[in-house]
Amino acid sequence: MDKSRFSSDWIPDYIGNYQIVELVGMGGMGVIYKAIQQGLDRTVALKVLQPQHGQDNESSARFETEARAISMLNHQNIVQIYEYGKTKDVHFFAMQFVDGENLAQRIARHDVMPLAEIMDFSKQICRGLRYAHSMNIIHRDIKPQNVLIDKNNIARLTDFGIAKIVSQSSITMTGVTVGTPEYMSPEQAEGQELTKQTDIYSLGILIFEMLTKQPPFSANNPIAVAYKQVHELPLPPSSKRKDTPKRLELIVLKTLKKRTEERYQSIEEMLNDLDSVNLDEKVNRTTVMLRTVKENKAAPEARGYVEKRIVDRRSGDRRYGSTDSGGPYTIFCREYWIDLLYHDWLIIALIAILYLLFFWHLGAQG
Repeated sequence: MDKSRFSSDWIPDYIGNYQIVELVGMGGMGVIYKAIQQGLDRTVALKVLQPQHGQDNESSARFETEARAISMLNHQNIVQIYEYGKTKDVHFFAMQFVDGENLAQRIARHDVMPLAEIMDFSKQICRGLRYAHSMNIIHRDIKPQNVLIDKNNIARLTDFGIAKIVSQSSITMTGVTVGTPEYMSPEQAEGQELTKQTDIYSLGILIFEMLTKQPPFSANNPIAVAYKQVHELPLPPSSKRKDTPKRLELIVLKTLKKRTEERYQSIEEMLNDLDSVNLDEKVNRTTVMLRTVKENKAAPEARGYVEKRIVDRRSGDRRYGSTDSGGPYTIFCREYWIDLLYHDWLIIALIAILYLLFFWHLGAQG
């Protein structure tokens, strides 16, 4: 890790009972050091609230919320906290030191991440989130930088700095947007009250990025990214990575629904579908527009899982699969054109206007 980008203006020898070894990272409010806990000789990650933020009530409250949120959680896929304290006006907490890299570094390290690795990390993150949600904690900042991977490929969620403990009042009020724009849910981008579905949406973006090396929505500024999160539909991952498993693509697209009621209603539901993914069943799309999915004629048992539909009919997903009668969903079906007009009426209207202007121009020339 290149530490030259981090400030070295304030690196003490000790903080409380912890001997500082080196600077590991720096965020908006907190500095993370590798440290040794005296007496136990235990290596820890020591997260310290920077002195300039220590007098700010909101920063201190957020820092304390993160410590309390992690202290409530004891799971293999979530970093463990050891101690929260304050000394000489410095707020800190000691947590498990993960010797490895974050998921963003792992994605960048591969030209293409192996599908088996993507599935493994996706399921591990799901299990960590399932446990956090069972404890009524919403992470609200799921992104590759906040997933740590150790040398045994164990993935752990970290950085609960803007987490919400559902049973308690939130630090941030409705109408205030916090998070990372590329991984925000539509409701988060609009500053609405958040539910567990916001973590599901962000996890969908994270899986999309593992598949394609980039999130589905990006732009030159955060406001433009937030606008896309609210208003634009994502491209299917298979449009950028041809070996995307068909069922995994359906899972990702379901997590990225704009309306919360059309997404998975729980991480448990999503994890069950991930367990049914067949890595050998690829998306076969004859054209980008028709998005035809080739049916696998083999019996479900031969494919290694019990078939279960992922498509939610309320969401207009029939364009990605088949009709209600089970047949192929093609341009020869009346439903296809109804669905096309419903979703793409603005584009069709613009094309029609361009044609009218073209013929008007020809008439004027004659």
